[in-house]
Amino acid sequence: MSLVEREHLLDQLDAIFTAGAEGNGHVVHVGGPGASGKTALVRAFGERVSGGGALLLTATCSRAERGVSGGVLAQFAAGLPAETTERLGRLLDAERLGCGPEHQAGQDVLGRTASDQVAPGQATHGQGIQGQTARRQPHAIREACEVLFEVARTRPVVLVADDVEYADACTLQALLYLQRRLSGTRIMLVLTESDHSRHVNALFRAELTRVPWFTPVRVAPLSPRGVARILAEELDQRTATALAPAYHAMTGGNPLLVKALVQDHRTAVLTEEDHPDGVTTGEAFGQAVLACLHRWEPGMLDVVRAVAVLGENATPELLGRLLGRKTTSVVEVLTALNHTGLLDDGRFRHPAVRAAVLGDVGADGLAASHQRAASLLYAEGLPSADIAAHLAAAGAATAPWAVGVLRDAADTALAEHRPERAVEFLKLARATCAEDDAAGRAALAAALATVQWRTTPSVVSRHLPELRDASERGLLGVRETRALLRYQLWFGRTTEARDTLRRLEEAAAESPHSPTATEHRALRDWVRWLHPAVAAAVPSGTGDRRPALARDHQEDLVAAAERLLRNCWAPDSAPEAAAYALFTLAVCGEVGRAKHWCDTLRADVGTGAATWKAVLADVRAHLALLEGDLVTAERQARLALTALSSHNWGPAIASPLAALVLATSAAGKHDEAEAQLKRSIPVAAQNTWHWAVYLRARGQAHLAAGRPHAALADFEACGEVAVHWDLDLPALLPWRSDLAQAYLRLNRIDRAGELVLAQLERPTADVPRVRGVSLRVLSSSIELKQRLPMLREAAALFQGCGDQVELSVALALLSSTHHALGEFGAAKVVAKRALRMAEGCQAEALCRQFLPRGLVLDEADGEEEAGAEVESGGTAHEPDDLATLSTAERRVAALAALGHTNREISRKLYITVSTVEQHLTRVYRKLKVRRRTDLPTGLPMGALDMWAAEAPSVTGPQAAPGHTSGHTPVQRTARDPRQGARSPSGGGVRR
Repeated sequence: MSLVEREHLLDQLDAIFTAGAEGNGHVVHVGGPGASGKTALVRAFGERVSGGGALLLTATCSRAERGVSGGVLAQFAAGLPAETTERLGRLLDAERLGCGPEHQAGQDVLGRTASDQVAPGQATHGQGIQGQTARRQPHAIREACEVLFEVARTRPVVLVADDVEYADACTLQALLYLQRRLSGTRIMLVLTESDHSRHVNALFRAELTRVPWFTPVRVAPLSPRGVARILAEELDQRTATALAPAYHAMTGGNPLLVKALVQDHRTAVLTEEDHPDGVTTGEAFGQAVLACLHRWEPGMLDVVRAVAVLGENATPELLGRLLGRKTTSVVEVLTALNHTGLLDDGRFRHPAVRAAVLGDVGADGLAASHQRAASLLYAEGLPSADIAAHLAAAGAATAPWAVGVLRDAADTALAEHRPERAVEFLKLARATCAEDDAAGRAALAAALATVQWRTTPSVVSRHLPELRDASERGLLGVRETRALLRYQLWFGRTTEARDTLRRLEEAAAESPHSPTATEHRALRDWVRWLHPAVAAAVPSGTGDRRPALARDHQEDLVAAAERLLRNCWAPDSAPEAAAYALFTLAVCGEVGRAKHWCDTLRADVGTGAATWKAVLADVRAHLALLEGDLVTAERQARLALTALSSHNWGPAIASPLAALVLATSAAGKHDEAEAQLKRSIPVAAQNTWHWAVYLRARGQAHLAAGRPHAALADFEACGEVAVHWDLDLPALLPWRSDLAQAYLRLNRIDRAGELVLAQLERPTADVPRVRGVSLRVLSSSIELKQRLPMLREAAALFQGCGDQVELSVALALLSSTHHALGEFGAAKVVAKRALRMAEGCQAEALCRQFLPRGLVLDEADGEEEAGAEVESGGTAHEPDDLATLSTAERRVAALAALGHTNREISRKLYITVSTVEQHLTRVYRKLKVRRRTDLPTGLPMGALDMWAAEAPSVTGPQAAPGHTSGHTPVQRTARDPRQGARSPSGGGVRR
């Protein structure tokens, strides 16, 4: 690598040499941070002067050879002629120079004792040349220097001593003797020394500066521009421009480290490694870092290792306490390390530097360092997370305070969405906790299970025996016992879950007014819904086994669900409880609010909560199905199955599989649905509500694939499960309308009608979507002339609740009814609208099953009253805002969208045909559409209330679209839509 940003220093050395060649000897001291390029500079200078006829004598000092007397002078002698070398060799005899072993044990020629030679920042200031002993023989050094003076009379001599801070004592004495006599000679003495060693040989440096022919030269780190120049020379200009800022930030301009990064970059290019940020740190960089540290004083290596261990807590005070050194000494070393580019303000510039430092320490030594660091931080009162990190790095904790610190640190890690770190702390705490502390070990096991549940539920199964035993012994609190119940339910351990639920019921009965009573009631409700096989075997405190939907007011249900959702997100909370609350909102007709809460929770869980993500994705898939959004339903169901593996899902996997089967079968992807049905489901799933949902989904897949007998069996099994568990609520599971569709396929129309009528008598049957499905299916079992009002009400209900798939099917049936009645124009208009709706939600294949056979659709069909429609001249477009329409225009547009002719609209709204045409003209112009089939799908259906009463079959409190009664569901009554007869909700059907 060239001498980038060192050219002016080389020129300065050349100028000094030129002046010295005329008889003006000189001493040059080249200083700068460690590894800043001092050696490269003097080598380049040596090549210049040796090429110009001067005698170049070089020596490299080493800390390992500091005890070798006259070692550096011997290196100088190696460059002299043979006879001169022999003569100088005799003069360098250790005994003649007075630097034998007996002298080295005492003081050296600079007055330093063995105890004085300490690490940077610890050198004493009592060193002095006057401490020489009488045994020294200066005339021997004088004779050795005279040899050099004789050579210099014939040609210029340049002596270069690299890293002079590591020179032996005799060499330092000779250099001082020489530098005092350079005046009038042609000798140039060049010495390099790093800044971090200024306390080593401090008086030697002071002696150097006393003569007027002394010149200091300082080598500074590279600037960002200098780094870019080096990269341009070694790589290419484009790469240099891209990488120079990052390289300078990582190295602080240290040339050695820059060169190492270049080598790693070339290696990465050759091996085709992918590094998104373009910066590659590999073996060369790590070796360069260690090379720097091991070349310098041991005290610097100790400090930098302590910085690596303490990390962000590496303040000078704590470093001093950890190393047993004075703070001022540590500050000096940190300053030197900052100048070298390894540190920046006492912190590593790049994680790779810290990794290299820690990797150079033995495992035992590193563990001991982390143990000392943990004790130090605990004594200083630092955060538990910092202390626990050192205990975890050490792999052991023996102090009595360790368990509490690790537990606190685990809570902090969990709050920061770092469950893996929390697990690590809790495992170490369990290993540290005393064997005789049963309560403490049980609490740690419960805490560990809570954290692991968020990411890998299957791992929690290994804790269940210990937690069950602790619960039976009364060592777990109510919250931990509830968590145990969730785990047992999740893994299908029905018998154990019953025992745990029984203990919770007993505890709740003893404290009916405790703050946790509300939480227990919520727990009982979602267990009653999702795990009825467990709840049925355990008597509740109230004795009421009915689900909340069957006994509570809808307003109370919605309020309770939202109250639970507002307080459900916590590290130890249950995603199953959140799912229960979200489904409660959905079956109460509040799908939009359920979606809002679901998205809010998904945003709050953050990272590292795989179980929460999977459960919420499953819920989101089922909510999308209620809106007929098959694309979202399929995507979210697949996300749920990806977020958690099959063994982590356990029996609950039946729920996302059911959502995926429903979405794919409705979209006509029968092969995909079949593939999902082949996946195994644990037998324990048959004791959960998810099994009923799965049976219904499998039945729908059979029905969509043309297997009505197989569908019939699944729907009947689904109904048996719902009835057996006393969860026979259409809002939860409309199995009767599903079964009725299978009977219709088998042409058993009477049986289909009976099932739908029975469903309409059940509590929660007036939920808009449930009633809409019931009316849609029931319409196929009644006379042709009675179907239109029923299907129109069903379409209005689906439009109000936002179910696009059911709306497209209802419109398709409406088109078939128009076609059967001979109203071909209306049939085509409604059919086009049904297909447009189905294409938007990917249910086209399902929709076509219900369209009239032989119906041919083209763009010209259904354009009744063309004159009114062509006047708009707009293009097909669905606006985002329908507020521009008046109330009358909305009524006309809503009826036209359902396929009514202008004459039919005039009769229903009691206006003239001309008025209808005028309203339609304005609607088309405002909405920028050209025909009825282009009317947007979001038209409000509230205007249909006024004509819905024309059909006696749909009167009653539950007939209004979107209406939900506040009365208790079991008190509702239902009318027979075919005959208008009223029957009690719990009684039979009057035929």
